Amino acid sequence: MSATDAISPEELGRLYDEHAAAVHRLAFSLLAQQQEAEDLTHDVFLRLQRGGYNSDRGSIRNYLLLLTRSMSLNRLNQHNNRRRILQWFLPSRQQHEPIDLHAIEAQINLEEAMTQLSQREQQILAMNYREEISQSTIAATLNLPLGTVKTISRRALLKLRHALTTKGQIRS
Repeated sequence: MSATDAISPEELGRLYDEHAAAVHRLAFSLLAQQQEAEDLTHDVFLRLQRGGYNSDRGSIRNYLLLLTRSMSLNRLNQHNNRRRILQWFLPSRQQHEPIDLHAIEAQINLEEAMTQLSQREQQILAMNYREEISQSTIAATLNLPLGTVKTISRRALLKLRHALTTKGQIRS
């Protein structure tokens, strides 16, 4: 029988009768669950029926046992991956950081103060502090003189300081 030969239902039945017990024993020894071993035995013989066995490469028994081992390991890996993914999302497993209400309030006040700045001031501060771009690179990117970028940045920071000081966020 070669890889291209179709397996007749009678031949598949005969092979099943001869080798199913060995396939099941190996599957059970690897999976340690009766139902899983039975399902895998069925799947191994379905795979055999679809083709892939080449008699030039070894006996049918060796092929079936190698296929059983390979498919068992695949199933174990799938189960382990699913378990890891599920554990990641279990509420009891997640470590929650305590909520820092002061930091949230400070962030809200800063966002509110930022709206008082011009679009250009917001852009320069965002590039400098959020994106961590140097002032010289900002100047080159925006096609502005470096001194202008520094002046706009300083003016914007003073406006923010004033807005946050009046809110009580910063002590003078």
